[in-house]
Amino acid sequence: MIGKRYILGLISLFALTACGDWLDVTPYGQVEPDKMFEEEKGFMQMLTGSYTLLNSDAAYGRELTIGFPEEIVHYWQKTSEFHAFRYTDQEMADRLDATWLQLYKAIANINLLLGYMDGKEASDYEYYNLIKGEALGLRAYLHLDLLRLFGPVLKNGGMDKKAIPYHETFSNQIVQVMTATEVLGKIQRDLDSAYVLLKNDPIQIYGRWVDKDDQSKYGDAMNVTDLAFNFRGIRMNYYAVCATLARVYMLKEDYTNALRYANEVIEATDVFSLVKREDWGVTKNLMFERELIWGVYYQEIKNMSRYLGFAGYEVDKDYVNDVYTNASAYGSVEDYRMAWWTTTSTTPSSTYLNKYVRTMSTGANSSDITPWEKLLPMIRLSEVYYMAAEANLSARPEESWRLLNEVRVSRNLSALPESLKGDAGALLEQIANEYRKDCWGEGKLFYFYKRLFRNIVTREENIPASLELFELPLPKDENEFGNNAQ
Repeated sequence: MIGKRYILGLISLFALTACGDWLDVTPYGQVEPDKMFEEEKGFMQMLTGSYTLLNSDAAYGRELTIGFPEEIVHYWQKTSEFHAFRYTDQEMADRLDATWLQLYKAIANINLLLGYMDGKEASDYEYYNLIKGEALGLRAYLHLDLLRLFGPVLKNGGMDKKAIPYHETFSNQIVQVMTATEVLGKIQRDLDSAYVLLKNDPIQIYGRWVDKDDQSKYGDAMNVTDLAFNFRGIRMNYYAVCATLARVYMLKEDYTNALRYANEVIEATDVFSLVKREDWGVTKNLMFERELIWGVYYQEIKNMSRYLGFAGYEVDKDYVNDVYTNASAYGSVEDYRMAWWTTTSTTPSSTYLNKYVRTMSTGANSSDITPWEKLLPMIRLSEVYYMAAEANLSARPEESWRLLNEVRVSRNLSALPESLKGDAGALLEQIANEYRKDCWGEGKLFYFYKRLFRNIVTREENIPASLELFELPLPKDENEFGNNAQ
Protein backbone atom coordinates (compact mmCIF):
# COMPACT_ATOMS: atom_id res chain seq x y z
CA MET A 1 0.00 0.00 0.00
CA ILE A 2 1.01 3.60 -0.52
CA GLY A 3 2.86 5.31 2.30
CA LYS A 4 2.87 8.83 3.70
CA ARG A 5 6.19 9.60 2.06
CA TYR A 6 4.55 9.14 -1.33
CA ILE A 7 1.63 11.41 -0.47
CA LEU A 8 3.88 14.12 0.97
CA GLY A 9 5.96 13.99 -2.17
CA LEU A 10 2.86 14.72 -4.21
CA ILE A 11 1.82 17.81 -2.33
CA SER A 12 4.40 19.98 -4.09
CA LEU A 13 3.24 18.53 -7.40
CA PHE A 14 -0.31 19.64 -6.66
CA ALA A 15 0.96 23.15 -6.06
CA LEU A 16 2.40 23.13 -9.56
CA THR A 17 -0.52 21.51 -11.33
CA ALA A 18 -3.52 23.18 -9.72
CA CYS A 19 -5.75 24.68 -12.38
CA GLY A 20 -4.61 28.20 -13.12
CA ASP A 21 -5.27 30.72 -10.38
CA TRP A 22 -8.16 28.87 -8.78
CA LEU A 23 -6.18 28.37 -5.58
CA ASP A 24 -3.64 30.50 -3.80
CA VAL A 25 -1.30 27.55 -3.43
CA THR A 26 1.72 27.50 -1.15
CA PRO A 27 4.05 24.50 -1.60
CA TYR A 28 3.68 22.13 1.30
CA GLY A 29 6.34 19.62 0.29
CA GLN A 30 8.20 19.86 3.59
CA VAL A 31 5.13 20.21 5.81
CA GLU A 32 3.72 17.36 7.86
CA PRO A 33 0.05 16.47 7.22
CA ASP A 34 -0.89 17.60 10.75
CA LYS A 35 0.29 21.10 9.84
CA MET A 36 -1.22 21.06 6.39
CA PHE A 37 -4.69 20.20 7.65
CA GLU A 38 -4.81 22.92 10.26
CA GLU A 39 -6.62 25.11 7.75
CA GLU A 40 -9.50 24.45 5.39
CA LYS A 41 -7.28 25.40 2.47
CA GLY A 42 -5.15 22.34 3.14
CA PHE A 43 -8.16 20.06 2.71
CA MET A 44 -9.11 21.83 -0.50
CA GLN A 45 -5.59 21.50 -1.87
CA MET A 46 -5.44 17.81 -1.07
CA LEU A 47 -8.80 17.28 -2.77
CA THR A 48 -7.62 19.19 -5.84
CA GLY A 49 -4.51 17.02 -5.85
CA SER A 50 -6.66 13.91 -5.92
CA TYR A 51 -8.31 15.15 -9.10
CA THR A 52 -4.88 15.93 -10.53
CA LEU A 53 -3.85 12.29 -10.09
CA LEU A 54 -6.66 11.29 -12.45
CA ASN A 55 -4.92 13.09 -15.33
CA SER A 56 -2.16 10.50 -15.42
CA ASP A 57 -1.66 8.49 -18.61
CA ALA A 58 -2.40 5.38 -16.55
CA ALA A 59 -5.76 6.80 -15.48
CA TYR A 60 -8.15 9.07 -17.40
CA GLY A 61 -5.42 11.10 -19.09
CA ARG A 62 -5.20 8.32 -21.62
CA GLU A 63 -5.74 4.72 -20.55
CA LEU A 64 -9.32 4.86 -19.26
CA THR A 65 -10.41 7.31 -21.94
CA ILE A 66 -8.89 6.06 -25.20
CA GLY A 67 -6.83 3.11 -23.96
CA PHE A 68 -7.37 -0.55 -23.22
CA PRO A 69 -11.18 -0.53 -22.66
CA GLU A 70 -11.49 0.90 -26.17
CA GLU A 71 -8.95 -1.50 -27.64
CA ILE A 72 -10.89 -4.44 -26.19
CA VAL A 73 -14.14 -3.38 -27.90
CA HIS A 74 -12.24 -2.87 -31.17
CA TYR A 75 -12.95 0.83 -31.53
CA TRP A 76 -9.41 1.28 -32.85
CA GLN A 77 -7.48 -0.63 -35.43
CA LYS A 78 -5.14 -3.04 -33.70
CA THR A 79 -2.85 -1.13 -31.35
CA SER A 80 -1.82 -3.85 -28.87
CA GLU A 81 -2.50 -7.36 -27.64
CA PHE A 82 -5.63 -6.08 -25.92
CA HIS A 83 -7.16 -6.28 -29.38
CA ALA A 84 -6.75 -10.06 -29.13
CA PHE A 85 -7.65 -10.17 -25.40
CA ARG A 86 -4.17 -11.39 -24.37
CA TYR A 87 -4.35 -9.78 -20.97
CA THR A 88 -1.45 -11.81 -19.53
CA ASP A 89 0.99 -10.54 -22.14
CA GLN A 90 3.63 -8.73 -20.09
CA GLU A 91 3.07 -5.33 -21.67
CA MET A 92 -0.70 -5.63 -21.26
CA ALA A 93 -0.33 -6.80 -17.66
CA ASP A 94 1.94 -3.82 -16.96
CA ARG A 95 -0.66 -1.42 -18.35
CA LEU A 96 -3.43 -2.97 -16.27
CA ASP A 97 -1.25 -2.85 -13.16
CA ALA A 98 -0.39 0.82 -13.77
CA THR A 99 -4.07 1.76 -14.00
CA TRP A 100 -4.87 -0.22 -10.86
CA LEU A 101 -2.06 1.47 -8.95
CA GLN A 102 -2.89 4.98 -10.15
CA LEU A 103 -6.55 4.79 -9.14
CA TYR A 104 -5.62 3.41 -5.72
CA LYS A 105 -3.06 6.21 -5.33
CA ALA A 106 -5.86 8.71 -5.82
CA ILE A 107 -8.00 6.77 -3.34
CA ALA A 108 -5.15 6.83 -0.81
CA ASN A 109 -4.96 10.60 -1.20
CA ILE A 110 -8.69 10.88 -0.56
CA ASN A 111 -8.44 8.59 2.46
CA LEU A 112 -5.69 10.74 3.96
CA LEU A 113 -8.00 13.75 3.66
CA LEU A 114 -10.99 11.89 5.09
CA GLY A 115 -8.88 10.61 7.97
CA TYR A 116 -8.07 14.16 9.00
CA MET A 117 -11.74 15.09 8.74
CA ASP A 118 -12.66 12.49 11.34
CA GLY A 119 -13.63 14.24 14.52
CA LYS A 120 -14.32 17.50 12.73
CA GLU A 121 -17.75 19.07 12.66
CA ALA A 122 -19.60 20.91 9.90
CA SER A 123 -19.25 24.07 11.98
CA ASP A 124 -15.44 23.80 11.93
CA TYR A 125 -15.10 24.69 8.25
CA GLU A 126 -17.07 26.87 5.89
CA TYR A 127 -17.14 24.18 3.18
CA TYR A 128 -17.07 21.05 5.32
CA ASN A 129 -20.04 19.43 3.57
CA LEU A 130 -18.70 20.16 0.09
CA ILE A 131 -15.22 18.86 0.83
CA LYS A 132 -16.34 15.69 2.57
CA GLY A 133 -19.15 15.05 0.10
CA GLU A 134 -16.80 15.39 -2.87
CA ALA A 135 -14.20 13.16 -1.25
CA LEU A 136 -16.67 10.38 -0.45
CA GLY A 137 -18.26 10.63 -3.88
CA LEU A 138 -14.90 10.51 -5.62
CA ARG A 139 -13.73 7.54 -3.54
CA ALA A 140 -16.90 5.67 -4.51
CA TYR A 141 -16.61 6.65 -8.18
CA LEU A 142 -13.04 5.34 -8.45
CA HIS A 143 -13.84 2.08 -6.68
CA LEU A 144 -16.82 1.63 -9.01
CA ASP A 145 -14.62 1.97 -12.08
CA LEU A 146 -12.12 -0.50 -10.58
CA LEU A 147 -14.99 -2.92 -9.95
CA ARG A 148 -16.36 -2.48 -13.47
CA LEU A 149 -12.92 -3.13 -14.93
CA PHE A 150 -11.41 -5.83 -12.72
CA GLY A 151 -14.43 -7.29 -10.98
CA PRO A 152 -16.50 -10.28 -12.10
CA VAL A 153 -19.34 -10.23 -14.58
CA LEU A 154 -22.23 -9.60 -12.20
CA LYS A 155 -25.00 -11.31 -14.12
CA ASN A 156 -25.73 -14.96 -13.32
CA GLY A 157 -24.14 -15.25 -9.89
CA GLY A 158 -21.25 -12.84 -10.18
CA MET A 159 -22.31 -10.79 -7.16
CA ASP A 160 -20.94 -13.43 -4.78
CA LYS A 161 -17.53 -13.69 -6.48
CA LYS A 162 -14.38 -12.01 -5.21
CA ALA A 163 -13.86 -8.65 -6.87
CA ILE A 164 -11.54 -5.90 -5.57
CA PRO A 165 -10.47 -4.42 -2.21
CA TYR A 166 -12.31 -1.34 -0.92
CA HIS A 167 -9.84 1.01 0.72
CA GLU A 168 -11.43 3.10 3.46
CA THR A 169 -8.39 4.28 5.42
CA PHE A 170 -4.94 5.68 4.68
CA SER A 171 -2.79 2.75 5.75
CA ASN A 172 0.02 0.42 4.76
CA GLN A 173 -2.10 -2.55 5.77
CA ILE A 174 -3.27 -5.05 3.16
CA VAL A 175 -6.98 -4.82 2.42
CA GLN A 176 -8.44 -8.14 1.44
CA VAL A 177 -10.35 -8.54 -1.79
CA MET A 178 -14.10 -8.44 -1.18
CA THR A 179 -17.05 -9.86 -3.05
CA ALA A 180 -18.82 -7.69 -5.58
CA THR A 181 -21.81 -7.45 -3.23
CA GLU A 182 -19.60 -6.16 -0.42
CA VAL A 183 -17.86 -3.65 -2.67
CA LEU A 184 -21.13 -2.34 -4.10
CA GLY A 185 -22.47 -1.98 -0.56
CA LYS A 186 -19.53 0.22 0.41
CA ILE A 187 -19.76 2.22 -2.82
CA GLN A 188 -23.45 2.83 -2.21
CA ARG A 189 -22.83 3.79 1.43
CA ASP A 190 -20.25 6.42 0.39
CA LEU A 191 -22.49 7.74 -2.36
CA ASP A 192 -25.50 7.93 -0.05
CA SER A 193 -23.44 9.98 2.40
CA ALA A 194 -22.16 12.21 -0.41
CA TYR A 195 -25.72 12.66 -1.67
CA VAL A 196 -26.77 14.10 1.69
CA LEU A 197 -23.64 16.21 2.19
CA LEU A 198 -23.94 17.74 -1.29
CA LYS A 199 -27.67 18.37 -1.11
CA ASN A 200 -27.04 22.13 -1.21
CA ASP A 201 -24.27 21.99 -3.82
CA PRO A 202 -23.83 25.44 -5.38
CA ILE A 203 -24.08 23.83 -8.83
CA GLN A 204 -27.85 23.84 -8.39
CA ILE A 205 -27.87 27.65 -8.22
CA TYR A 206 -24.79 28.77 -10.11
CA GLY A 207 -24.41 25.98 -12.65
CA ARG A 208 -21.34 24.16 -13.91
CA TRP A 209 -19.24 27.31 -14.31
CA VAL A 210 -19.31 30.73 -12.70
CA ASP A 211 -18.73 33.69 -14.96
CA LYS A 212 -16.05 35.75 -13.23
CA ASP A 213 -17.00 38.77 -15.34
CA ASP A 214 -20.56 38.85 -14.06
CA GLN A 215 -20.17 39.20 -10.28
CA SER A 216 -23.37 41.25 -10.09
CA LYS A 217 -25.36 38.22 -11.20
CA TYR A 218 -24.50 36.39 -8.00
CA GLY A 219 -24.44 39.15 -5.43
CA ASP A 220 -21.84 40.35 -2.95
CA ALA A 221 -22.17 37.23 -0.80
CA MET A 222 -20.43 35.06 -3.35
CA ASN A 223 -16.75 35.08 -4.15
CA VAL A 224 -16.65 33.75 -7.70
CA THR A 225 -12.93 32.96 -7.45
CA ASP A 226 -13.66 30.52 -4.64
CA LEU A 227 -13.12 26.95 -5.79
CA ALA A 228 -15.96 25.71 -3.62
CA PHE A 229 -18.43 27.59 -5.83
CA ASN A 230 -16.63 27.96 -9.12
CA PHE A 231 -15.96 25.15 -11.59
CA ARG A 232 -18.50 22.72 -10.08
CA GLY A 233 -18.63 20.98 -13.44
CA ILE A 234 -15.12 19.61 -12.96
CA ARG A 235 -15.70 18.27 -9.48
CA MET A 236 -17.65 15.41 -7.96
CA ASN A 237 -20.79 17.50 -7.61
CA TYR A 238 -24.28 16.58 -6.45
CA TYR A 239 -25.48 15.51 -9.89
CA ALA A 240 -22.31 13.49 -10.52
CA VAL A 241 -23.17 11.58 -7.34
CA CYS A 242 -26.73 11.03 -8.63
CA ALA A 243 -25.45 9.74 -11.97
CA THR A 244 -22.96 7.44 -10.24
CA LEU A 245 -25.74 6.07 -8.05
CA ALA A 246 -27.71 5.37 -11.22
CA ARG A 247 -24.73 3.38 -12.53
CA VAL A 248 -24.62 1.39 -9.28
CA TYR A 249 -28.31 0.54 -9.39
CA MET A 250 -28.08 -0.46 -13.06
CA LEU A 251 -25.38 -2.95 -12.07
CA LYS A 252 -27.68 -4.28 -9.35
CA GLU A 253 -30.61 -4.38 -11.81
CA ASP A 254 -32.60 -2.22 -9.39
CA TYR A 255 -34.29 -0.17 -12.09
CA THR A 256 -36.62 1.71 -9.76
CA ASN A 257 -33.74 3.34 -7.91
CA ALA A 258 -31.69 3.74 -11.07
CA LEU A 259 -34.56 5.80 -12.50
CA ARG A 260 -34.89 7.80 -9.31
CA TYR A 261 -31.36 9.12 -9.55
CA ALA A 262 -31.21 9.34 -13.33
CA ASN A 263 -34.35 11.48 -13.34
CA GLU A 264 -32.81 13.91 -10.85
CA VAL A 265 -30.11 14.62 -13.40
CA ILE A 266 -32.40 14.70 -16.42
CA GLU A 267 -34.75 17.12 -14.67
CA ALA A 268 -31.92 19.55 -13.80
CA THR A 269 -32.52 21.41 -17.06
CA ASP A 270 -31.16 24.68 -15.68
CA VAL A 271 -27.77 23.02 -15.23
CA PHE A 272 -27.41 20.49 -18.06
CA SER A 273 -28.97 19.93 -21.45
CA LEU A 274 -28.39 17.78 -24.47
CA VAL A 275 -26.40 19.33 -27.29
CA LYS A 276 -28.26 22.06 -29.16
CA ARG A 277 -28.14 23.36 -32.71
CA GLU A 278 -26.67 26.62 -31.42
CA ASP A 279 -23.56 24.66 -30.38
CA TRP A 280 -23.03 23.92 -34.04
CA GLY A 281 -21.97 27.37 -35.20
CA VAL A 282 -18.77 28.41 -36.90
CA THR A 283 -16.70 26.74 -34.18
CA LYS A 284 -18.36 23.45 -33.31
CA ASN A 285 -18.26 22.42 -29.66
CA LEU A 286 -17.05 18.90 -30.37
CA MET A 287 -17.01 17.96 -26.69
CA PHE A 288 -20.77 18.58 -26.35
CA GLU A 289 -19.74 20.40 -23.21
CA ARG A 290 -23.22 21.32 -21.99
CA GLU A 291 -23.86 17.58 -21.47
CA LEU A 292 -20.95 16.96 -19.12
CA ILE A 293 -22.22 16.25 -15.63
CA TRP A 294 -18.64 15.88 -14.55
CA GLY A 295 -15.43 16.20 -16.51
CA VAL A 296 -11.86 16.16 -15.24
CA TYR A 297 -9.93 19.30 -16.11
CA TYR A 298 -6.82 18.34 -18.08
CA GLN A 299 -4.42 21.18 -18.68
CA GLU A 300 -2.43 19.09 -21.18
CA ILE A 301 -5.44 18.13 -23.29
CA LYS A 302 -3.28 18.50 -26.39
CA ASN A 303 -1.66 15.22 -25.36
CA MET A 304 -4.90 13.44 -26.21
CA SER A 305 -4.78 14.84 -29.72
CA ARG A 306 -1.20 13.71 -30.05
CA TYR A 307 -2.08 10.18 -28.99
CA LEU A 308 -5.07 9.97 -31.27
CA GLY A 309 -3.37 11.46 -34.30
CA PHE A 310 0.08 10.00 -34.16
CA ALA A 311 0.26 7.01 -31.84
CA GLY A 312 -1.74 4.35 -33.65
CA TYR A 313 -5.24 5.25 -32.51
CA GLU A 314 -6.57 5.19 -36.02
CA VAL A 315 -9.85 3.77 -37.20
CA ASP A 316 -11.24 2.15 -40.28
CA LYS A 317 -13.14 4.91 -42.10
CA ASP A 318 -15.68 2.41 -43.41
CA TYR A 319 -16.26 1.18 -39.86
CA VAL A 320 -16.92 4.73 -38.65
CA ASN A 321 -19.40 5.29 -41.46
CA ASP A 322 -21.12 2.02 -40.66
CA VAL A 323 -21.52 2.88 -36.96
CA TYR A 324 -23.06 6.27 -37.65
CA THR A 325 -25.03 5.71 -40.84
CA ASN A 326 -26.12 2.08 -40.75
CA ALA A 327 -29.80 1.77 -41.63
CA SER A 328 -30.42 -0.79 -38.88
CA ALA A 329 -29.21 1.82 -36.38
CA TYR A 330 -31.39 4.48 -38.04
CA GLY A 331 -28.23 6.46 -38.70
CA SER A 332 -27.48 9.39 -40.96
CA VAL A 333 -24.54 11.33 -42.35
CA GLU A 334 -26.25 14.38 -40.79
CA ASP A 335 -25.46 13.07 -37.30
CA TYR A 336 -23.53 15.82 -35.49
CA ARG A 337 -21.13 13.17 -34.18
CA MET A 338 -19.77 12.66 -37.68
CA ALA A 339 -17.85 15.91 -37.06
CA TRP A 340 -15.74 14.03 -34.51
CA TRP A 341 -13.85 12.39 -37.35
CA THR A 342 -11.07 13.67 -39.58
CA THR A 343 -9.59 11.91 -42.62
CA THR A 344 -6.17 13.11 -43.67
CA SER A 345 -5.33 14.10 -47.24
CA THR A 346 -2.13 12.08 -47.15
CA THR A 347 -1.51 8.92 -49.14
CA PRO A 348 -2.44 6.57 -47.68
CA SER A 349 -5.05 8.51 -45.77
CA SER A 350 -5.94 7.82 -42.14
CA THR A 351 -9.01 8.58 -40.07
CA TYR A 352 -8.82 9.63 -36.45
CA LEU A 353 -10.98 11.04 -33.69
CA ASN A 354 -10.74 14.80 -33.19
CA LYS A 355 -13.13 15.11 -30.24
CA TYR A 356 -10.20 16.28 -28.10
CA VAL A 357 -8.61 18.59 -30.65
CA ARG A 358 -8.06 22.13 -29.45
CA THR A 359 -7.22 24.98 -31.84
CA MET A 360 -3.95 26.49 -30.68
CA SER A 361 -2.85 30.05 -31.27
CA THR A 362 0.62 30.75 -32.65
CA GLY A 363 3.44 33.02 -31.63
CA ALA A 364 5.42 33.58 -28.46
CA ASN A 365 2.35 33.55 -26.20
CA SER A 366 0.79 30.38 -27.58
CA SER A 367 -2.36 29.39 -25.73
CA ASP A 368 -5.48 27.36 -26.25
CA ILE A 369 -8.04 29.53 -28.04
CA THR A 370 -10.79 26.99 -28.62
CA PRO A 371 -13.93 28.24 -26.85
CA TRP A 372 -14.55 25.04 -24.93
CA GLU A 373 -12.77 23.71 -21.92
CA LYS A 374 -9.94 21.20 -21.51
CA LEU A 375 -12.11 18.41 -20.22
CA LEU A 376 -12.01 14.63 -20.03
CA PRO A 377 -15.63 13.41 -19.87
CA MET A 378 -16.42 11.29 -16.83
CA ILE A 379 -20.23 11.19 -16.95
CA ARG A 380 -22.29 12.57 -19.80
CA LEU A 381 -25.99 13.44 -19.78
CA SER A 382 -26.64 11.16 -22.75
CA GLU A 383 -25.45 8.17 -20.69
CA VAL A 384 -27.98 9.06 -18.01
CA TYR A 385 -30.70 9.16 -20.68
CA TYR A 386 -29.57 5.74 -21.93
CA MET A 387 -29.69 4.31 -18.40
CA ALA A 388 -33.16 5.74 -17.87
CA ALA A 389 -34.31 4.36 -21.22
CA GLU A 390 -32.98 0.90 -20.36
CA ALA A 391 -34.48 0.99 -16.87
CA ASN A 392 -37.92 1.68 -18.39
CA LEU A 393 -37.79 -1.14 -20.95
CA SER A 394 -39.72 -3.73 -19.01
CA ALA A 395 -42.50 -1.62 -17.51
CA ARG A 396 -42.72 1.37 -19.86
CA PRO A 397 -41.06 0.75 -23.23
CA GLU A 398 -42.88 3.74 -24.71
CA GLU A 399 -40.98 5.95 -22.23
CA SER A 400 -37.74 4.27 -23.31
CA TRP A 401 -38.61 5.18 -26.88
CA ARG A 402 -39.25 8.80 -25.90
CA LEU A 403 -36.02 9.19 -23.94
CA LEU A 404 -33.93 7.62 -26.65
CA ASN A 405 -35.48 9.90 -29.24
CA GLU A 406 -34.62 12.97 -27.16
CA VAL A 407 -30.96 12.09 -27.47
CA ARG A 408 -31.22 11.19 -31.15
CA VAL A 409 -32.99 14.42 -32.09
CA SER A 410 -30.38 16.43 -30.17
CA ARG A 411 -27.76 14.83 -32.43
CA ASN A 412 -29.65 15.84 -35.57
CA LEU A 413 -31.20 12.43 -36.18
CA SER A 414 -34.83 11.62 -36.80
CA ALA A 415 -36.92 9.94 -34.13
CA LEU A 416 -37.10 6.15 -34.12
CA PRO A 417 -40.21 4.80 -35.87
CA GLU A 418 -43.31 4.39 -33.74
CA SER A 419 -43.35 0.70 -34.62
CA LEU A 420 -40.54 0.25 -32.04
CA LYS A 421 -42.49 1.90 -29.24
CA GLY A 422 -43.60 -1.30 -27.55
CA ASP A 423 -40.70 -3.52 -28.59
CA ALA A 424 -38.31 -3.73 -25.61
CA GLY A 425 -35.88 -6.01 -27.42
CA ALA A 426 -35.59 -3.75 -30.45
CA LEU A 427 -35.23 -0.69 -28.24
CA LEU A 428 -32.37 -2.28 -26.31
CA GLU A 429 -30.58 -2.83 -29.62
CA GLN A 430 -31.03 0.86 -30.41
CA ILE A 431 -29.72 1.85 -26.98
CA ALA A 432 -26.65 -0.26 -27.76
CA ASN A 433 -26.30 1.45 -31.14
CA GLU A 434 -26.38 4.89 -29.52
CA TYR A 435 -23.81 3.87 -26.93
CA ARG A 436 -21.50 2.87 -29.77
CA LYS A 437 -21.95 6.24 -31.45
CA ASP A 438 -21.61 8.32 -28.31
CA CYS A 439 -18.85 6.65 -26.32
CA TRP A 440 -16.00 6.61 -28.84
CA GLY A 441 -12.91 8.03 -27.17
CA GLU A 442 -14.50 8.08 -23.71
CA GLY A 443 -13.84 4.53 -22.47
CA LYS A 444 -17.46 3.69 -21.57
CA LEU A 445 -18.60 1.07 -24.11
CA PHE A 446 -16.69 -1.77 -22.44
CA TYR A 447 -18.71 -1.23 -19.24
CA PHE A 448 -22.00 -1.43 -21.13
CA TYR A 449 -21.08 -4.71 -22.82
CA LYS A 450 -19.77 -6.22 -19.60
CA ARG A 451 -22.77 -5.22 -17.48
CA LEU A 452 -25.20 -6.83 -19.90
CA PHE A 453 -22.81 -9.66 -20.86
CA ARG A 454 -23.38 -8.80 -24.51
CA ASN A 455 -21.38 -9.80 -27.55
CA ILE A 456 -19.01 -7.08 -28.70
CA VAL A 457 -20.12 -5.77 -32.08
CA THR A 458 -17.37 -5.09 -34.59
CA ARG A 459 -17.32 -4.52 -38.33
CA GLU A 460 -15.84 -7.94 -39.03
CA GLU A 461 -17.84 -10.15 -36.68
CA ASN A 462 -19.38 -10.22 -33.25
CA ILE A 463 -17.04 -11.27 -30.44
CA PRO A 464 -18.90 -13.68 -28.13
CA ALA A 465 -19.31 -12.54 -24.55
CA SER A 466 -17.29 -14.61 -22.08
CA LEU A 467 -15.87 -14.35 -18.59
CA GLU A 468 -12.37 -14.48 -20.06
CA LEU A 469 -13.19 -11.51 -22.26
CA PHE A 470 -14.67 -9.24 -19.59
CA GLU A 471 -12.91 -10.14 -16.35
CA LEU A 472 -9.56 -8.36 -16.44
CA PRO A 473 -6.91 -9.94 -14.22
CA LEU A 474 -5.96 -8.33 -10.95
CA PRO A 475 -2.29 -7.50 -10.39
CA LYS A 476 -0.18 -10.46 -9.35
CA ASP A 477 0.57 -8.99 -5.93
CA GLU A 478 -3.13 -8.52 -5.26
CA ASN A 479 -3.82 -12.14 -6.10
CA GLU A 480 -1.02 -13.30 -3.82
CA PHE A 481 -1.71 -11.07 -0.82
CA GLY A 482 -5.30 -9.98 -1.20
CA ASN A 483 -6.96 -13.34 -0.58
CA ASN A 484 -8.48 -13.43 -4.07
CA ALA A 485 -9.00 -17.18 -4.24
CA GLN A 486 -12.45 -18.05 -5.50
